[in-house]
Amino acid sequence: MLSIIDRYLLQEELKVLVVMLVTLTLNMVSTLFLRVLEDVAVGELRADVVMQFVAIQILRYFPQLLPPAFFFSVLFVLGRMYRDSEMIAFTACGVGPIRLYRAFLYSTLPLTAFTAWLSLEVQPWAAGEMQRIIDEQKAGGAELAGIQAGRFKEFSRGDLVFYVETIEQDSRQMENIFVQNRQHGTVGLVVSKRGFHRYDPTTGDHYLTLVDGHRYEGNPGQLDYSVIHFERYTLRIGRQERQKYRKRSARKTETLIGSDDLADRAELEDRFSYPLAIITLALIAIPLSKSLPRQGIYGRMFLAFLVYFTFLNLQGVAENWLEVGVTPPWMGMWWYQVLLLALAFLLLLPETRLARVVRRRLHGGGKREGGESQSAAG
Repeated sequence: MLSIIDRYLLQEELKVLVVMLVTLTLNMVSTLFLRVLEDVAVGELRADVVMQFVAIQILRYFPQLLPPAFFFSVLFVLGRMYRDSEMIAFTACGVGPIRLYRAFLYSTLPLTAFTAWLSLEVQPWAAGEMQRIIDEQKAGGAELAGIQAGRFKEFSRGDLVFYVETIEQDSRQMENIFVQNRQHGTVGLVVSKRGFHRYDPTTGDHYLTLVDGHRYEGNPGQLDYSVIHFERYTLRIGRQERQKYRKRSARKTETLIGSDDLADRAELEDRFSYPLAIITLALIAIPLSKSLPRQGIYGRMFLAFLVYFTFLNLQGVAENWLEVGVTPPWMGMWWYQVLLLALAFLLLLPETRLARVVRRRLHGGGKREGGESQSAAG
């Protein structure tokens, strides 16, 4: 059964957590939306999949929002309580930092489990869906390879130039195609009534296949040229490098567990780092929130922001160091969380019973020495 104090703290934290999540999600959506629109503008994506692509990206990156949202919600709640002197009343009733940890534990554990599910299951699924949409767009959209009806398109620094008069709605079938191809100093002209675009997801190559056309090969101003009729003629018109990180981030967690590759291990430990960050930041949030009434509404909020951004940067550094082999495999990328736990311990140390006993004995010893000296003087 939850006590009155537990329910009060959980209600206050839940309200702030919802506000924090909504704020961070809206900020993330605006950033992702601008990126997707940029991809649409340069021809990486079609406009009809923008909302679907943004929704999947939200699922992929949402686990990264939960640790900071929870961390700052605890700071805001306890900071307000210190400002309103509620924590003074709690302390007078015997509610210390350890008791606060027990109260917030009721929300920390479910949130950690939810973050683990999102990070280990939903995030790789969303990464795979993003790659699937990109591959389908490339395979079904000729304009993603730079082909546009009624315009000349140049590739390979002018060695390949082609023109398409019309493209059907599915962006695969094209009509009235003109191609100029320069190879080994010889210019070839290819004309065809029909053709279609094909994308190879394995290599990232775009191909233009012409059907039932003619190829004229020779040099301008010379009479030695040849005319060849063909049924099918295929040209490679461009290559787009696949983003390898998406391929690794789309792998299932159980596949990464059995891998000996350092990059796979870095990806796996990065997924585990988000639920563990909930616990680590919860342990450090309570001592960081302590402030005096005259210190303002949130006395240590600047220090809290500094701690969190240090935590965020160390997370990226730890993943990169593990992937390139700077840190030994046995250390992994957990060392930065151990450092923050040590910081939390140092911040809590003055509030422990042992520290209070030592302070009382030091103050009491000083008073007794003072009293004995006065008696001797008398």
